[in-house]
Amino acid sequence: MPRLLRLAALLLTLAPAAQAQEATVLAEYWTNNGSLPPEYAWETSVSILADGKLTLTHCTGYETEGPACKTRRATVPTEALAAIITAAEASGLADKPAQETETPMVGGSLSGGRVLLEQGEVTLLSQPAEADAARVGSVLTAIRAAIPARFNRFLEE
Repeated sequence: MPRLLRLAALLLTLAPAAQAQEATVLAEYWTNNGSLPPEYAWETSVSILADGKLTLTHCTGYETEGPACKTRRATVPTEALAAIITAAEASGLADKPAQETETPMVGGSLSGGRVLLEQGEVTLLSQPAEADAARVGSVLTAIRAAIPARFNRFLEE
């Protein structure tokens, strides 16, 4: 329980700072369905702020703004924010970043992201080396779990 209290305290200290100026980004997540003709291509980006505000932007084709993009908003529960922080800290990626794979995948969808911790940024590579895949995957899973289920249709087409 003390660890949960520490995480809650961290979130509470980040929230006032976020309100005093622009809100602080806690985590970002992105996914796409790979290299396809424009009529089939899509990309989704998610930003989760330290105060729990989530913004999801889903774009079709290879557009990044305008009518091909739709934005949706939600609020992430405190427990989910704490789970992201816990996963990022436990991964050790802030101290020992993941390395890119030496055999990149050709074709197919990709997902990646980042988490901003007090001790530094945790970069979540879309194609980490095999030795780092589990560490990256655990943090991506925590971020993905924080995204409301009603948005799954924008993450897996």
